[in-house]
Amino acid sequence: MTKGTNRNMNADFYPRWLRAWHWSNAVLFAALLATGASMHFAEPGAPQVDFRTARFVHNTAGILLTLGYLIFLVRNTLSGNGRYYLPEGDDLGAGILRQVRYYLVGIFRGDPHPYHHIPGRKFNPMQKLTYLGLMYLVFPGIVVTGWLMFFPEKMPERIDGLPGAGAVSLAHAIIGYALALFLVVHIYLGTTGSTPLALFREMISGAHAETPGENTPAA
Repeated sequence: MTKGTNRNMNADFYPRWLRAWHWSNAVLFAALLATGASMHFAEPGAPQVDFRTARFVHNTAGILLTLGYLIFLVRNTLSGNGRYYLPEGDDLGAGILRQVRYYLVGIFRGDPHPYHHIPGRKFNPMQKLTYLGLMYLVFPGIVVTGWLMFFPEKMPERIDGLPGAGAVSLAHAIIGYALALFLVVHIYLGTTGSTPLALFREMISGAHAETPGENTPAA
């Protein structure tokens, strides 16, 4: 510990497999967003990726993203990391309200974070609810609709009175926009650590800097 520092490093806060999945997932998703938008808004003379190239990159990234997601599901279950996504105590009541109030008001006043990251609690109540819905509801949606578009002959002819291909394409686009919005918010919240880059460094090194008093949530 250097002089004047009251922080200890938990070197295995984010396991190597989780960090590898996180960053590869981010790169693949960025590629999917760029190529998907390029194909969706394709028109002559527009500054975009060539359609054939965009389709190849999009399909390749989609396949790799699916494989990565399957690896995530298996490792998240076998390693026990999945327990960090499960709400507990007052997470779905006062806890999430406390976190929302912090994000809307407290963070701009310099208030202490209501929940500290510790080995037994890596996510605050809002993160738990968001990641649980994202990884087990939204993400499967983008994967399933993507594969249906890859194999259009497997699509149902009609879905709730709409043409199957049109309904699946619309659902895929809507989920993609929702994930793009999440990505923007996720990056912003990543800058709200002790320094703008602190949380990004943690997700690269896997080490979390602990401060005195981080063993319990703040009141």
